[in-house]
Amino acid sequence: MEQRFVIFVHAKEDEGAKAAHSLLYAKELHEAGIEVKLVFDGAGVKSLANFATNTERPTHKVYLELKDQGVIAGACEFCSTAMGVEEAVLATGIPRLNEISGHPSIAAYVKDGYTPIVM
Repeated sequence: MEQRFVIFVHAKEDEGAKAAHSLLYAKELHEAGIEVKLVFDGAGVKSLANFATNTERPTHKVYLELKDQGVIAGACEFCSTAMGVEEAVLATGIPRLNEISGHPSIAAYVKDGYTPIVM
C-alpha cells in the first residue's frame, strides 16, 4: 500500500516554528507525490488562524498553496470555539471537523491507511 500521512497540528501560539514546519513537511510530502493531509486540532487552531490572517508572513503563501491543493483537511470545531478563533477559522472556508464529541477522529485516518504525525 502506498504511504499516506496525516499531520495533526497542535502547536501553540508560542510554537510558531513547529507550526510552520508542519506546513513545510506537508508541502514537501505533497510535492514528492506522497498523499498528506493537515488537521488543525487543539491549540493548533490558533496557528491556522495566524496562517490565514498574517498575510505578510511567508507561511501565509504556503498555507494558501496547501489549501488550494486540498491538503488541509480541516480544523477542530470544538477547539476553534474553545480557543476563541471560531470566526477566523470559519472565514478560511476550511471544513470544521467534529466526528468525536466535536473533535476530529484520528482513528478514521489510521483506518484509511494514514500514518499520523502529531506536531
